[in-house]
Amino acid sequence: MKNITWNKVKTTVKDWQVGDYIRQTSIVVIGVLITFVGSELVTQNSEKKDIQATMSLIRDELKSNRENYKSIVSEFREDERLSSLLVEHDLKHRTIPEDSLIQFRFLMGHIRSFYYSQNALDILKNSMLMQKISDKELLLQLTGIYEVLDGFRATMNGYYDMKDEIMVPFHLALTDEQTDQINRGGYEAWDIYFTPDYVERVGKRIDEAIQALEKKYHLE
Repeated sequence: MKNITWNKVKTTVKDWQVGDYIRQTSIVVIGVLITFVGSELVTQNSEKKDIQATMSLIRDELKSNRENYKSIVSEFREDERLSSLLVEHDLKHRTIPEDSLIQFRFLMGHIRSFYYSQNALDILKNSMLMQKISDKELLLQLTGIYEVLDGFRATMNGYYDMKDEIMVPFHLALTDEQTDQINRGGYEAWDIYFTPDYVERVGKRIDEAIQALEKKYHLE
């Protein structure tokens, strides 16, 4: 290949007319623009795919959260039904048909907790994609529903925490016979729940434990 000398280049350029300069400059500018636009289109297309994939993850996550929500609401409704039934009968459980009480026999000791996931939303928040989304109302809707889920979690778990604090010590204070009666769920079971001897039962269980220790280890 022949070497291109600077003198030759100057001679060639010198012979160019104004139209030649414009044409050559236009070719360079157009080439740069095509490269820039092409690169920008590739970037936009890649970002669009990333946004769509992330939104798909959020959609799936919300569907999973919806199932968890439906599950705990279904069980909480049972607590509501039992409460309404007792209130309707002025807490006089023996005026309620025994079959109705039996269907709630395990409910008093049933403790649940609600959880939800927001990993997909966190992925969006921690990426640069969030600022690329033009629909800000949709973003507000998404962040808002996760705040609603967090409030719902606090409400449900607060309810079941209180229930747990009351019912666990209550059941631990029961004798084996009383536990069997509760598992059967008839009137005798609800007599145990509504008979105000809980404090006495606790004291009795403490005394039994002390006596067992004294007997086992010959303590005075």
